[in-house]
Order: sequence, then C-alpha cells, then structure tokens
Amino acid sequence: MLKWLRFLGVATSIIMLIVIIMGALVTNTGSAQGCGHHWPLCYGQVVPDLNSDHTWIEFSHRAVTGIAGILIVILAVWSWILYSKVSWVKFLCIGTIFFVVLQAVLGGLAVIWPQSSFILALHFGISLISFATVLLLTLIIYEQSKWKAVIAPPLSKGFRVNLVLCFIYLYIVIYSGAFVRHTDSSLGCLDFPLCNGQLIPPLLSRAGFQYTHRLLAGVLVIWLIINFIHAFRYYRNSGWVYWLTLLSILITLCQAASGVMVIFTRMQLSFLLLHSFFVTLLFGALSFLLMFAIRKTKAL
Repeated sequence: MLKWLRFLGVATSIIMLIVIIMGALVTNTGSAQGCGHHWPLCYGQVVPDLNSDHTWIEFSHRAVTGIAGILIVILAVWSWILYSKVSWVKFLCIGTIFFVVLQAVLGGLAVIWPQSSFILALHFGISLISFATVLLLTLIIYEQSKWKAVIAPPLSKGFRVNLVLCFIYLYIVIYSGAFVRHTDSSLGCLDFPLCNGQLIPPLLSRAGFQYTHRLLAGVLVIWLIINFIHAFRYYRNSGWVYWLTLLSILITLCQAASGVMVIFTRMQLSFLLLHSFFVTLLFGALSFLLMFAIRKTKAL
C-alpha cells in the first residue's frame, strides 16, 4: 500500500504541473472565456459542445483541475491517516487542499466577474504554491516509507535565512512576470537586452513593466549563482543542497532563454508554455531548499 501512496504522490505532482501548463495555455490563447461567464459548468452544461478551440482548451483545463483536486484530497487524507504525527504532514495536507480550492475559486471568479491584473497574476502564484505543497508532501512520504531518513542538511543559520529570503524573492519575480502577462506587456519591449532601443524605458508603461521584470529576474540569477558557489564551497557533501542549487541555475537559464525567445518570436505559444514550465520547476526546486532551510534535524 505504501508503494501505491508514493505512486499517488508522484502522479499528483505531475498532474498539478500539467494543470499549471494548461492554465498558461488558457491565458496565452485567450481562452479564459471559452466557457462564457459560466462556472463551474461550461455554458450551463456539464459537457458542452466542443466546437470551438477556446471552449475545448478551457473545458479541458477545468476537467484536469477537477481530477487533480480529487487526487489531492485522496493523497492528503491518506497521508494524514498514516503520518499525522510527522512534522509538516498536517500543515501540508491542509495546504494542498486549501490552495487547490483557492486556485479553483480564483479561476472561477475571473470567469464570472472581470478581475484586475493584480488578482489575475495572483492566480498563477497560488497555482505554484498548490504544486509545491503536493511536491513536498510527496517528498515526506518517500522519507517515511522508503528512505527511512529525514533530509535535514546541517546548514548554517545565515544560509538558512538566505534560502528563505531567496524563495520569497522568487515569488515576487514570478508575480511580476504574471503581472506582465496579464497587462499584455509581454511585448512591451521588442528587443533584448535593450528595451525598444532604450537602456531604461518609462517605468509606468507596458515597456516599463517588462523592464522591471527583467531587472528582478536578473537579480535572481545572480542570487542563485551565489547560492550555488556557497553550496559548492561548504555543502558539497550534502547532495540535495548542492544539486538543487545547481539545478536552480540551469532551470533559470532555460527560463530566461525561453523568455528572450518569447520576444524574438513575438510570443510564439511553445516558448510561452516553456517559460511557464521552467518557472514551475524552479519553484519546485526552491521549495525543497526552503523545507531544508526551516525544518529541524530529526531522525526517524
């Protein structure tokens, strides 16, 4: 049975990743109103006539989100029953259900009533948190049922604080990127590394929104490189810390490259989806580091 629980955790993590990418597909194809202003039904029907690409995309996203919600509830209840006394489990079980419901509600409200760009951008951030809670719960399930060891690298207090701040900053960068997309500012700058031939464009403009996101992302890249150098010097024997800091840099570079290609290809859909895919992976990697930074060393 524990083998099936681990499989459920992995499967739920994957389907949550798919939900996020499908959400990006909805946004980037303009399919948010593919079911009209109806939610949770689609044009008042359980299964609508799928005679429109926008309807098909929006309805598929809702269906997969529903499946993900069912799997999350099963995973959370099962984990609670078996491991409720384990640190983080109760918190993550509640979090997985809360955030997937919040994600669905925000999506539904965006369909029924027009929402501001600030709220629409928040929807993507909530989706990432929902994905991360499932991912971390799955890690604990593996620790308890297979590895029989809690991953708690002996990190210095300073590096722990640094990882927490880095994670918070990542969320700010992600929100700024979602805000750029929901204000139709993805092509505010039509070139790179300059912005419409300018070093610094007017900040209170579509170009300024994208320029600000670029600056924030650039600082993040530098921060992640510093993290890796520190991990390489002091934590090479802590495999998880070393490899996750290295992986975070590689993912960020891929994400940055896809972002540049979004500009050069004038928002080709494949690069837009890749951009969302890489940022989700980065959020997952830094979620692991966040857990290692704030959990206490404790043997099974």
